[in-house]
Amino acid sequence: MSCDPEAHKKHTCYLKLHGDHETLRKVTDNPKVACRQCGTMANSIEYICAAHLKEDAPNVEGGHGILGFDEIGKVHNG
Repeated sequence: MSCDPEAHKKHTCYLKLHGDHETLRKVTDNPKVACRQCGTMANSIEYICAAHLKEDAPNVEGGHGILGFDEIGKVHNG
């Protein structure tokens, strides 16, 4: 899982921050995973930032490229 700039644009916090309610409805219509940042339930982890999954984050490399291990799970802007 990664959170490159293009992938990040489909994450729930980003969609909420930018007012993309239509896309947000599409990625939350069959929720299975929660964002630990905003509480939004999404259809898949691909719609949640790795840093916002906390203990549910998969054990793979990812993040925003500038996010250190000590920063995972901490609040960051959408």
